[in-house]
Amino acid sequence: MFLVFLHKKLVYTKRLLILFLLIYSAEGVAMSFFTKPEEEIVLGSPMEGKLTLHGKPVVGARMVRWITWKDETGETDTTYTNEDGRFNLPVIKVKAKLNKIVQFVAHQEINVSYKGNQYQIWVMGKFGKGMFSELNGKPINFRCELTDEIRRVETDDGLLGTSCKWDSIETYKE
Repeated sequence: MFLVFLHKKLVYTKRLLILFLLIYSAEGVAMSFFTKPEEEIVLGSPMEGKLTLHGKPVVGARMVRWITWKDETGETDTTYTNEDGRFNLPVIKVKAKLNKIVQFVAHQEINVSYKGNQYQIWVMGKFGKGMFSELNGKPINFRCELTDEIRRVETDDGLLGTSCKWDSIETYKE
């Protein structure tokens, strides 16, 4: 009787080990069961707006957007404000196969360097993979005042802290 119990226990342990290896295998056929087909993911939607300091346009400020999602290196892009304080950050897209079991999250930060001072104007954990999923649409009259404190903004698709404001959100359909 004990030998039958021991045999069943070993068979059960062996099955658990095989299941564990199938789930956590780094490569091979086993992983394809848990991986979605390759898809296009928007890590950062395009952003255009105006940067001000005490209500006046900030000219020549360096803006760096840093997005991480699969490693600490991440994706970085840089722009400078023009003579009217306007800026334009392009869309950042990647093609990737994601695991079906894990939730996609991209961490976004936008930092501004101006006259020797550093300002953080945007920090977000983005769960959506589509264009303008940060705010569920395109922000209209997007503007950022460097003296404003970062505040929490409720979104349906992530966690956002920003000193930027907008008048409305325009629905975006892909």
